[in-house]
Amino acid sequence: MTITEDDLRQTVLDAQSGDTRAYETLVRTFDTAVRRTVRTFRLSEADTEDAVQNTWLRLVEHLPEIRDPARTGAWLVTVARRECLRLLRSGRREVIGLPAETDPADDRAPHPERVAVDHAMNALLWEHVNRLPAPARALVTTLTSGNAPGYAEYARTARMPVGSIGPTRMRSLRKLRSELEGSGLGPYAWH
Repeated sequence: MTITEDDLRQTVLDAQSGDTRAYETLVRTFDTAVRRTVRTFRLSEADTEDAVQNTWLRLVEHLPEIRDPARTGAWLVTVARRECLRLLRSGRREVIGLPAETDPADDRAPHPERVAVDHAMNALLWEHVNRLPAPARALVTTLTSGNAPGYAEYARTARMPVGSIGPTRMRSLRKLRSELEGSGLGPYAWH
């Protein structure tokens, strides 16, 4: 897939703002180059797939740091090479059959792609939470934590009337949802 420099710049900016379709466009655009680079190392099939997946994971991790979108392809090729070299240095080799004491793979374990997307979505969510005004941010993060206090306790701590906590919380969550949907992420993106 070919893409103009202007389209690439916009696609990277969209992906940086959390647009999963833009990220998928980057994968489609550069997948052939990444795979071609990895194949030159003549790794086992499993290691080849690991190197490719790790390259895309590095893109998710470092996407916000990309300042020159025109260099994205070259950066991905470099990352793919480094992933291959890392695998070769680790001495990992394809083993035919499994030793008797090895547990079978857990089919319920999340796939690396899902982990990468979840990581990116979580970062995007926190970016939007951090944009809320300080009182609303404190209320939302405190009341949605695993050990959230009751409204009465929160009211005492925050010096806020108990009756205004629920409405303030709902307004804050609506604003957060609206901003997330405005950035191209509807409720479908969180499932």
